[in-house]
Amino acid sequence: MERADLEDIVVTTQSGEDSPVPSLFARLYAQSSLAIRQKLVAGLLRVTGPLALAALAEGRFSPFLLRSSADRLVVTLEDARRLTEAQVLVLARYAWEASPQVFGRLAQMLQSEDPMLLRTLTGALFFLALGMQSRARGRIRRGRGAP
Repeated sequence: MERADLEDIVVTTQSGEDSPVPSLFARLYAQSSLAIRQKLVAGLLRVTGPLALAALAEGRFSPFLLRSSADRLVVTLEDARRLTEAQVLVLARYAWEASPQVFGRLAQMLQSEDPMLLRTLTGALFFLALGMQSRARGRIRRGRGAP
């Protein structure tokens, strides 16, 4: 998959519960360094609103509301250390439903920041799942007469 294609990944026919992308993303999070975890969480939090932050994972993300301004969410290294894979999975499922394009942008970030992580089995599966979702979306567009 070419790097430019990753940013174009959009909504597919699968829900967040059915898609492997959020689960693979959460697994990648667990395998990442704290600095990468910090960036991954910040990327996902950008697609959530205040209500979602307060409700997701039994309110685990609500402290981000207190430390954030209108244009900037603050995620510390300590936040990244404390968040569990299960909590990130809840956030990833929400993000997949709200704005699946964020995963393409985060995959691009991973390619530039930690390309070795994407060469792991989980990273390869993550890219495979993103590619399959993107191709499925392309078939849906062509089936409706879109280019």
